[in-house]
Order: sequence, then structure tokens, then C-alpha cells
Amino acid sequence: MLVILEGNECNYKTTVAEKLSKKTGMSIIKGSSFEQSKFTNEKLFNNFKEILSLKNTIVDRYIFSNLVYASLYDDYSIINTLQREIIESELIKNESVVVYLYSDVDVLSYRLGNRGDDYVKQDKLQAINDKYSEVLSETTVPILHVNTKSVSSTFIANYIYKLIKT
Repeated sequence: MLVILEGNECNYKTTVAEKLSKKTGMSIIKGSSFEQSKFTNEKLFNNFKEILSLKNTIVDRYIFSNLVYASLYDDYSIINTLQREIIESELIKNESVVVYLYSDVDVLSYRLGNRGDDYVKQDKLQAINDKYSEVLSETTVPILHVNTKSVSSTFIANYIYKLIKT
């Protein structure tokens, strides 16, 4: 089983992944990152396909992050429509759990100000939220949406744990 965590900066993806891993023993991998987006399209697609074969893994960002960030940042590889359809079909077939963690820009700005970030600046947060809305509205994969504004990373990890254990 794959548990995929998606979302803008400062929405607890990595923290939730760590807490969920501790509860389940599942491994964690980075599924999409700024470094991987510099791969060629073919290498990026192959990387995403390899992730599909993993078992009991939590994926911290995946194809949806690629589709969002690569469209907003120059010179980044992005998967094409056919590649997306292939991957999404496999996600559905494998009953992968995809969780979109989100919050409003004011909350994210506050968190980002406290944490800092080398890649994403506060002026990009709204564009990233908007792009996630667009990308996720186009998918056939069931997505669990969790607003992180007033729930903790522990609550989210426990919620996902209950969902995947049933």
C-alpha cells in the first residue's frame, strides 16, 4: 500500500509521514522534489513508476506536486497527460491512499515565516494553493482533503492510521 501526502509548504507532510511511519513501520520516501524535477521527463516518469511498485510506503509528495510546482517554476520537468493517466490508473488499481493537506495562505505564511524555506517564498503560496485546486479537480484518483489550520500533525497521522487499518 502507498500512502501519498500532497500539499503546499508547511502543511505537516513530512511530520505526518514521520508520525505515521512510527505507528505503522512503513518506510518514507520523497516522491517529488525540486531536485527530481530537474530530471528529464523520461527519468522523472520512470521514477514515479518505480514508486508504484513499492509496498508499505509513505510518499512525501508525488505526481500532483510535480504537476503543481513544475508548472510554476521554470526549467522543471513535468509529466505529460498520458503519463499522468498511466500513473493515476495504477494508483486506483493499487488502492493507494492520497491525502491532500492544505490550509489558507495566512496560516501557511505564518508557518513559513517560522520555519523558513530555501525554495518557496511567501509570494508563491496562493499560486501553489490555486494550482493544487486545479490539478486535483482534474484527477480520477480519490483524494482525502484535510485542512491543517486547526488540527495537529498527530491528529492527522492518527486519522490516516485508522483509515488504512480498516
